[in-house]
Amino acid sequence: MPPMSNDRLWDDSIFTPPGTKRPEPQFASTLVNRLGLARATRGQKEQGIREWLSTNQPSAQLAKSLNDKGFGHLLGDRQG
Repeated sequence: MPPMSNDRLWDDSIFTPPGTKRPEPQFASTLVNRLGLARATRGQKEQGIREWLSTNQPSAQLAKSLNDKGFGHLLGDRQG
């Protein structure tokens, strides 16, 4: 039997070696889950995403996903 891999599968289906930083979210649902807002109200999700965007630069894929999920207007709220 081959040895088990210690690579971890994160929510964006990316394997990473133990001890490495988790990759930035690429999908709105991943970001919402990572923020602990999966069962939050729409307003709470928007506030959490807005706060995340205040200190993080979304990838093109995440920006597209936010637009697709109806959170695109929050991208315009970014300062800088």
